Amino acid sequence: MKKALGHISCLIISITAAIAADSCSGAGNDSAVPKPEGWPRIELPGRNHSIHTAGPATLMFNSDADVSMQQKADASWWITVTYPQFSNATLYLTLSPVSRRETSAIMDNRRERMELNSGGATTVITELTSAGNWHCELAETRTSLTTPVQLLATDSASVLSGAFYLDLPAGSSPDSIAPIVRTVRDDMLYLLKNL
Repeated sequence: MKKALGHISCLIISITAAIAADSCSGAGNDSAVPKPEGWPRIELPGRNHSIHTAGPATLMFNSDADVSMQQKADASWWITVTYPQFSNATLYLTLSPVSRRETSAIMDNRRERMELNSGGATTVITELTSAGNWHCELAETRTSLTTPVQLLATDSASVLSGAFYLDLPAGSSPDSIAPIVRTVRDDMLYLLKNL
């Protein structure tokens, strides 16, 4: 009889342990839960700047950036700035000579393009006058993944316009590229302040 009670006690303990183990494992839900996907660490360029001259303008670009400048037949300049750390990011700039009477119409045209690039999203405009007396505007569209930062400047004899362009895969989020946008935005602001 004692032997039978011992077997029953062992059976009851085994069943209780099995029930307890099952309830601790999520009540039968034994599927694996994936870890959240992390964003890759982004190496940012330094904060030093170098001087480049395009026609009448002195431009300050990040020393870690690659700058390509090409003068066109109409005396305008096409400037492309790439950052080796950011394989999918390019700053495109155009510097064009203008007459005083056409400056207003050209500036309005560039502002219209900037608005189209923002896709109707909320855009914050920062206006300033540079050390060289250029009237400057920096447009930042925080929700835009393609052209999050744009600039426009004039000294009435030239117009500088540009857009920071990102070529990103579908499904990218503004948070994942925020360090890149912030870095290039700071460089663009430095460029405008020192025109």
